[in-house]
Amino acid sequence: MLLVRPPRRDARDAGLSVPPLGLAYLAGELRRQGRPVEILDAYALGWGWERFEQELDRRRPEVLGLGTMTPVADTAYRAVVVARRYAQTVVLGGPHATALGHQVLEDCPELDHAVAGEAEETIGPYLDWVAGGCAGPPPAGVLARGQPFVAHQPGRPIEAIARPARDLLPTGCYRYLMATRPGFATMLTSRGCPFRCSFCDKSVSGSTWRARCAEDVVDEMQQLVDDGVRFVNLYDDNFTLHRKRVVAICEALIERRLPLEWKCEGRVDGVDLELLQLMRRAGCRVVAYGVESGNAATLELLRKDVSLERARRAFADTRAAGLRSLAYVILGAPGEGADEVRQSVAFVRDELGADYVQFSSLVALPGTPLFEQHGATADVRNPLDGDLARATVTDLPAEELDALMKLAWRSFYLRPQALRRLAGDALASGSWREAARLGTAMARWTLSA
Repeated sequence: MLLVRPPRRDARDAGLSVPPLGLAYLAGELRRQGRPVEILDAYALGWGWERFEQELDRRRPEVLGLGTMTPVADTAYRAVVVARRYAQTVVLGGPHATALGHQVLEDCPELDHAVAGEAEETIGPYLDWVAGGCAGPPPAGVLARGQPFVAHQPGRPIEAIARPARDLLPTGCYRYLMATRPGFATMLTSRGCPFRCSFCDKSVSGSTWRARCAEDVVDEMQQLVDDGVRFVNLYDDNFTLHRKRVVAICEALIERRLPLEWKCEGRVDGVDLELLQLMRRAGCRVVAYGVESGNAATLELLRKDVSLERARRAFADTRAAGLRSLAYVILGAPGEGADEVRQSVAFVRDELGADYVQFSSLVALPGTPLFEQHGATADVRNPLDGDLARATVTDLPAEELDALMKLAWRSFYLRPQALRRLAGDALASGSWREAARLGTAMARWTLSA
């Protein structure tokens, strides 16, 4: 089986490339089953569409698989059209296919099948079904035209999932600007999230939190260190959810003295100074929080179930522990005017004192409660968004929110301290070329009319 990540949309795409962890997990499972598998990451390799097609022509796979999120589904569909000429069977997975169900097969007629949900336990039965001529109903978790769909329920403990086959990836091509050391990788230590944020798509891993034990997590980190990795981005939706487990992971890292630094995602109501200090001693360097807004009414709309005061305390504790902070912020949610947008910007910049911030507009993704409640009214994006067009949910005119978005990025990052920090990050992570490209794209965007 050939697993692919398509090229960038075009040469103007900016940004850094991180490993396609989902494809690596699938490859690990296939290899454990003794099945031949290859990963082709055209995005990381910097290939254009012509080179991508040439490589598919050379390989001519029996089964080609790829995954996608909704914001970049158009690129995945383009890759499917190209692959159709060279692959016997083309299958799509990931959040977009999971949320849309059979609709994805109508949207992309060149697709043969799609996989919904986590695919590690589905992929083996699926390949057997394809090898048998697709006789009979498809396995649970597989979407096929004219066939009823049966959802797959994960049956194995999370520790039983094969580790990602990272050796099949072009590891030297990946960069992450906030990495504090060269040698970058990504990890998952848990799946699922029990919280109820209205904008979050949990269609793949669901609301049940399943976590790996501390020993298993640190064993994988040890393996990464042995392979030359020195910085890991933990992709868990909420790494800090279970305090006792975080403590166990940190204590094991300290005991083993691994030369590894890392970043994680957390909630502002899931940390305290003592825990953050322990995380710092265990190698943590950056914690990202979903702040979302500096307005209480917007937090209620988004169903964050946290207060502004709790955010203030979490960022103060993060700073006191010697850690850097990243705030994810949504601007222009329904009910917000220009004053409320400016209030959110000032909140993260002046009151929280965040080291980094990522401003976005609000998108109602398929599979989210927000999608059922609101329709898109504008198209507002920035160079960090992967969307070709960002279907924004807002009460503001698109032109006004676009101007406010540019003002937010300028007012936060065009400050001497922020610029020095970003320059230092680019050098420390070895991503200065990518950072320069991203900075150029951001400057052109923020200064445009």
